[in-house]
Amino acid sequence: MCGRFVGAFNADLLMEEMAEALSEAHLSFTTNLNEQLFPANYNTAPTHIVSILRNEESVVVVDPMQWGLVPAWSKDPSVGSKMINARSETITEKPSFRDSVPSRRCIIPMSGFYEWDRSNPKKKVPYFVTREDGCIMLVAGIWTSSPALEGRHTFSLITRESVDDLSHIHSRSPVEFRIEDALDWMCNPTPPLELFDPSIQPRFTARQVSTLVNSVRNNDESLLDDFVEVPNTDEPDTLF
Repeated sequence: MCGRFVGAFNADLLMEEMAEALSEAHLSFTTNLNEQLFPANYNTAPTHIVSILRNEESVVVVDPMQWGLVPAWSKDPSVGSKMINARSETITEKPSFRDSVPSRRCIIPMSGFYEWDRSNPKKKVPYFVTREDGCIMLVAGIWTSSPALEGRHTFSLITRESVDDLSHIHSRSPVEFRIEDALDWMCNPTPPLELFDPSIQPRFTARQVSTLVNSVRNNDESLLDDFVEVPNTDEPDTLF
């Protein structure tokens, strides 16, 4: 699953990376992107408001949404905290998600996400995962308008089984796209579910970071620093 991510990228860079593909697809952003549309968040957690991309009549709209999809039929806004991820394998079957697949597909741009290696049950080890090529991640999502939140838009990330670039850390990974596929995901009248195939998605790379990320109260750029082993100074000195 993906339970935390980082949105701390340059909006101009996002426009630059997407410009050619947008032009070829005869699409455009509804407005010039700027940093106010994408405020930095180094520890994005469920229920946070996140700027996502969605298609509206062949225009790419930047829309602040709450992370954690609250289905239109739900009267309980708290269910969103349990619906932050949607499995690609069952997304067209689950009642909470299937109605959004035909026409409410979105892209969540991010710098990367955090994942924890839980192979040692006594110690969770956090990693920061980014695209291997250094580009901004474009993660697949679905969204809906949620009456339980006075019509606020809410969204879920879509996940798939991990492959060898991340399976040693966690069994699930976000579905992410190259730019052309991201536009196809948002705009195709027919849901292009074949894009869930991990063999056509960009590769991940991961590096260990500090356990400070475990607390959502911590939220600054230092969370992205490489992990540094701190010597244990509690052991008594010895001559041998």
